[in-house]
Amino acid sequence: MKITTGVIVVIASMIFFYLRMAILRGKKKRYEREYALKRRKVNGRSKGAALPAAQPGSPPFGVNSWFLVAVGVIIMIAGMIMYNNMTMFGIKIITDPELLKYTEFWYIPVALGVIILAFCMKIDKPRLDDD
Repeated sequence: MKITTGVIVVIASMIFFYLRMAILRGKKKRYEREYALKRRKVNGRSKGAALPAAQPGSPPFGVNSWFLVAVGVIIMIAGMIMYNNMTMFGIKIITDPELLKYTEFWYIPVALGVIILAFCMKIDKPRLDDD
């Protein structure tokens, strides 16, 4: 596989996505620590009281907008189709030579879709008992 500008742009967008996920995980851990400290300060509760745990098997991240997730995935699929010269499952989708010139910019929709997905993820703050 040749390293081209398109591959570099897609790799950079994927690195951005994973950095965003790491930042969200750090925020979640910080929120959990702050929540644990606030629980300790509440009178009438033993210091060894267990913190409420998330449901087993629940994902660590949430989604802000499922519509934007769908848009991001569709944009990435369009970029992959552009990468394959407008061919999907051996069927030529677009044959117009004017539009085929734009297939060299396949990396733009792929990177844009990844960035949209990065901003669709969220974490939920732990809620205090009295909230």
